[in-house]
Amino acid sequence: MAEISIKRAHHSTTAEARKMADKVAVKLEKDYQLKSTWAGEVMNFTRSGVHGTLAITAKELHIHIKLGLLAGAFKGPIQDAVEKNLDSLIKPAKAEVSKEAANPVVKKSVKK
Repeated sequence: MAEISIKRAHHSTTAEARKMADKVAVKLEKDYQLKSTWAGEVMNFTRSGVHGTLAITAKELHIHIKLGLLAGAFKGPIQDAVEKNLDSLIKPAKAEVSKEAANPVVKKSVKK
């Protein structure tokens, strides 16, 4: 049995991360007939040959997937697709603006 484990930091509230996970669940059900249920802050999802969890903490999402024999043959493409979709949903960290970036020094070039 092949397994996939992916962790990603998120910069959202737990409630926002859960909404994000719900969007993923809707897409997974539509595209792959995966059924999902919540148990606290853990989403369990399953279909024939695939089952896993998506756990949400205050700072991180952790996806763990177990693939059956046939699905295990497609572990690489499945992992790539999950990572791509997850990365597209996670909000980037708010950039801290340094004083230099906020007030850049403009240098004039002198032509000779």
